[in-house]
Amino acid sequence: MGKYYLLYEMMINSLNDDDVFDGLNKSLLMLKSYLNTASINLYKKDKRGIYVQKNGDTSVDHLSRTISGIVNKTYNLTEHKKIFKLDLNQIKSLNNMYLMSLETDESKYILSINNSKNPIDSNFLHMIQDTLLVILKRAEIHERNMKAINMDLLTELENRNSYEKRIQNINDSEGELVFAIFDLFRLKYVNDNYSHSLGDEYIKKAAKILKKYWPSSVKNIVDGVEKDIKTGHTVYRTGGDEFILLTNSEQIEMTKVKAMLAAEEVSMFDLGIDGLPLGLNYGVVKHDWSSSIKETYEQADKAMSENKERMYETFELERRR
Repeated sequence: MGKYYLLYEMMINSLNDDDVFDGLNKSLLMLKSYLNTASINLYKKDKRGIYVQKNGDTSVDHLSRTISGIVNKTYNLTEHKKIFKLDLNQIKSLNNMYLMSLETDESKYILSINNSKNPIDSNFLHMIQDTLLVILKRAEIHERNMKAINMDLLTELENRNSYEKRIQNINDSEGELVFAIFDLFRLKYVNDNYSHSLGDEYIKKAAKILKKYWPSSVKNIVDGVEKDIKTGHTVYRTGGDEFILLTNSEQIEMTKVKAMLAAEEVSMFDLGIDGLPLGLNYGVVKHDWSSSIKETYEQADKAMSENKERMYETFELERRR
């Protein structure tokens, strides 16, 4: 058992990495090497009830699709039995295939161990199951804590802390960078005259619109596996009524069009207050790498303020200074 406990320590210590899920992947690769198995993959159950591959090393398209299919066809049985060995000796690439159910307070997972050179002792499998549960729980706690540091909990957008870190490390390797500032029209009026809970609803609805137009990632099929693909867009909530967009994956003209459409959608919100004009003010500029981010921010803020002035004039409202 001494060798196993060394493996346990190595797997647990892999979580010391800054990217906890990269650490989780390293722990799975350690397990793969220890078992001398062809592939090992972790699947997480999503909101649709489908197990989607999150970590592992299957790279052959048809094999990845086959294993994913087996996991999703048998998950009811796997969840019930907790550890399930499939008799697939007739398929050489799937000899000695094991499926292991792992359930934390937050999520359900299935680990597939494929084409092990030798049958795996059941006691060892149970120890691996316990080890992985410890790792997954720690990973989830770490992810929650990191979200609290870098995420605005009301909107689930990245927050000012995350924005400040981004601009400290930004450089011209990003290529064309478009910068936009958004401001919720008359949020303070809603908070002061109705309620902060209604103001929060206004904020959350606007954030949902911004995420729709500039999602941070999209689902795509890569090597037969559904994965989250980064888009190059990041929306931050940097203040009570202020949002900032940084994107290096679209032309400024497209950003302006999308900002106009987002503003139109926000203006149609129904907060249950008749006659209250709502909206989203915005300023969009292309960052010039010979200038500072502060200068670009000031240009975008000026454009946003001009946009806001026009809205006050349109609705014949007096702007509070």
